[in-house]
Amino acid sequence: MTRHATFEQQYDALRHGCGMVVLEHWSSVTLTGADRKAFFNNFCTNDVKILTPGESCEAFVTNVKGRILAHGLVSCRENELVFLGTPNQSPRLIEHLDRYVIREDVQLRDTTAERKYVLLSGQAPALSTSEGHSLVPWNLIGGDNVGILELSSHAFDAAVGQLADRDWVAVDWHVFTAARIEAGTPLFGVDFDEHNFPQEVGRDREAISFTKGCYLGQETVARIDALGHVNQKIVGVRFFGTDVPSAGAELSKDGAKVGAITAAAFSPRLGAPLALAMVRREANTPGTRLDSPVGKCEVVALPV
Repeated sequence: MTRHATFEQQYDALRHGCGMVVLEHWSSVTLTGADRKAFFNNFCTNDVKILTPGESCEAFVTNVKGRILAHGLVSCRENELVFLGTPNQSPRLIEHLDRYVIREDVQLRDTTAERKYVLLSGQAPALSTSEGHSLVPWNLIGGDNVGILELSSHAFDAAVGQLADRDWVAVDWHVFTAARIEAGTPLFGVDFDEHNFPQEVGRDREAISFTKGCYLGQETVARIDALGHVNQKIVGVRFFGTDVPSAGAELSKDGAKVGAITAAAFSPRLGAPLALAMVRREANTPGTRLDSPVGKCEVVALPV
């Protein structure tokens, strides 16, 4: 079943059973040194400085103009901070941070090749790997008992094999995409990028502290907060037809373009195609009807 599970079986494993999604080539940056927390706190939107070992928080790293340079989970360990995120973020993040290391006791290392990640949905098992492993609490798909298993690269195959032997279902990327869209979870490099401001992503509660004090780009983030809105934002869009639209497809209202789809999939919860889309403020309120290349659609609140 693990190798040949249907879409429905994979989705059911994610929602109600034991499902695993291999997060191919996800970025890992490790910070060590006595000043690691205070240093990283100066460059991200969440309050990393208050984390204790075992705790984590989602955060954006912003440039001086407040635009997003990176996005992921910051995990606090006994002797290190680990930034975990979607692929291809590590080199740019290290280059950015390294510019500001002057006398601080902090070392930056790209550990992407050393650490592998698997999203687990279900009661995490005990693994008899020869290397240590940890479960990072980052719930990308909603529901209960969801986290990300971190493994050393040479322990990865054995650990995934053990999970398969215990009837954990291997879940394809398109099934994971359906689940994360239902949960309203956008990904850096897929749904948003370096052209966006943090508040356009809709992760204020999870990834932004408005009380932590100064950091690079904080002035812009605070100004947007004081303004009370952004000009565009990622929202959910439900389609009334049966066709799943393509990423990049335009959305329009009264003949004028108001947004574009960033990711789409068939939603088992809705029994209809569902997408994440970056939509302008005048058209992104739930209930707003829009037009698309695959027919009529409507902005919906997420999660569904």
